[in-house]
Amino acid sequence: MRKASFLLCLIVVLALGFNAVSAQDDLAGIDPSGQTVVYWHQYQNESAQGNTIAEIIAEFNATNEYGITVEGSFQGSYGDLSTLINAGISSGELPNLVAGYANDAASYYRDSSAVDLNPYLASAEWGLGESPDINQALLAANTVDGVLLAFPNQSSAQVFAYNQTLLSQLGFDAPPTSIEAFKEQACASANATGPNGEDLLGFPITTDASAFESWVASHGGSIYSDGAFTFTSDAVIATLQMYQDLFSEGCAYTPAERFGDQTDFNNGITPFYITSTAGFTFVLSGFASTGIEADWQIQTFPHVEGSEIVQVFVPSIILLPATPEQQLASWLFLKYLATPEVAVKWSSGTGYFNPVPSSAEALASAEFSFEGLAPYFNAGNALISSPDVRVYSSPAISAYSTVRGLISTAVADVTSNGVDVQTAAEALQAGADQALADSNS
Repeated sequence: MRKASFLLCLIVVLALGFNAVSAQDDLAGIDPSGQTVVYWHQYQNESAQGNTIAEIIAEFNATNEYGITVEGSFQGSYGDLSTLINAGISSGELPNLVAGYANDAASYYRDSSAVDLNPYLASAEWGLGESPDINQALLAANTVDGVLLAFPNQSSAQVFAYNQTLLSQLGFDAPPTSIEAFKEQACASANATGPNGEDLLGFPITTDASAFESWVASHGGSIYSDGAFTFTSDAVIATLQMYQDLFSEGCAYTPAERFGDQTDFNNGITPFYITSTAGFTFVLSGFASTGIEADWQIQTFPHVEGSEIVQVFVPSIILLPATPEQQLASWLFLKYLATPEVAVKWSSGTGYFNPVPSSAEALASAEFSFEGLAPYFNAGNALISSPDVRVYSSPAISAYSTVRGLISTAVADVTSNGVDVQTAAEALQAGADQALADSNS
């Protein structure tokens, strides 16, 4: 695997400088011994991710020389975590560590509820050393105005999964790479029956903002440029129109429940599914449960010429204010996650990419704990490492959290609610402009 190459290509590197370690280390003399660290995360219990993080936490608790105890607990999705933290900011009841994205951390930091990690990273006594074995591009993705807002323990990418077995039954020798071919195949599936007489479905449209962004980028655009949201741009209009056309023509549908699109994909009744590379274990488990034999593979989104993209996600861990001793204890757990051995355990156990470049060699021959995961992990890595694929990432601004909800509303409006595309786009633009103004006030 070209893991180092993947990480270097992952995000456009922003200017990032480590704070010089001064003679007066602000963390000198702090004793983290015996501290308890409360860590709220998004990894579902009994999932590959949940089991792996539980093992890592248990090993840290058993081996760290300071007697630090980390208490990790699943608290729901990123949205659930954000809601809990915002409530905790008001009540004063917060964990020590919480999962989130850079935009979440930026919002918390504005409320004095996120800690700059630069002093820990650069500390002579507690830091990662003069030449840290961690990808600086991922640190840069979590850095705003020189403040390191979160620690990048993992990364993943959004990809377009397809069931070639089903596509072949529909008469297609290959998956769609253009928008036009995608529409044709989605409509063909929606108007066909399966080998056992079951009704097939077209493309599952969800209100997920990340999927929408990938489609916009695949149409040659972006939702944010030069400090402003661009929801009335040609690429956004084209994406909303694609959603509406597919839905109104019966070539797309709204899944009946959360994760219903994955369920339908695993049942072999829709040929397409949008997923994060971190979700491969769930797809593999799904096919194992249904017993459906499918040659399923991944690729970039269908796109207009010259706009082949892959969207990357850098979910991270945010350090919240506490006593100096608790904060240092929390940092030492983050530092533990960035050791090569733990990084290999994390990637091979979950399918997430990790931020430790030196783990690449070991991962190349690692035995992944989840059967069948390795080829999909490698395929995702190859997409991100490809010089022909442009890397896209969401804006790292606090207003983005609000805007994601507005995007979901717009997608529902142009599909289920039948709202005119231009009207929906203008409403989305107005809401995004207001969210940005509010975040800057």
